[in-house]
Amino acid sequence: MFKRRSPRHIAAAIVQRPDGRVLLLKRSPHHRTNAGKWSFVTGYVKKGEPPRVAAVRELREELGIEGTPTRAGEVVVVEFNGRTLYIHPFLFPVGAIEVRLEREHIDYTWIEPGEVYDFDTVPQIDEDLIGVGLLPNK
Repeated sequence: MFKRRSPRHIAAAIVQRPDGRVLLLKRSPHHRTNAGKWSFVTGYVKKGEPPRVAAVRELREELGIEGTPTRAGEVVVVEFNGRTLYIHPFLFPVGAIEVRLEREHIDYTWIEPGEVYDFDTVPQIDEDLIGVGLLPNK
């Protein structure tokens, strides 16, 4: 008998420079999910933690920067490996930052939001951009 795994909530921090470009991070080949794919700063929402707080925490943990989201997008639902994931996207405007890669990522790039389709990304990443108003609805 197949037991469906419980859904998980993930916070996504979309980092945007004043010139409109957003940060994409390439996941390590050893990453537990979507290894080698491009993504935003993401992380699981802890039990009892608001997704917004999780996004701020993940930004601090993964990039070493403090940020405040200015916009929250609609929740994006992704089915992945027999589990439902609820992605909570947040937009974080930043000034000039130094991107510091840690063990989860091996590369980064700044792109115009519409260029996301040119990259091998995690599923439905464009919906995160749509949700925070950086791409038009499909």
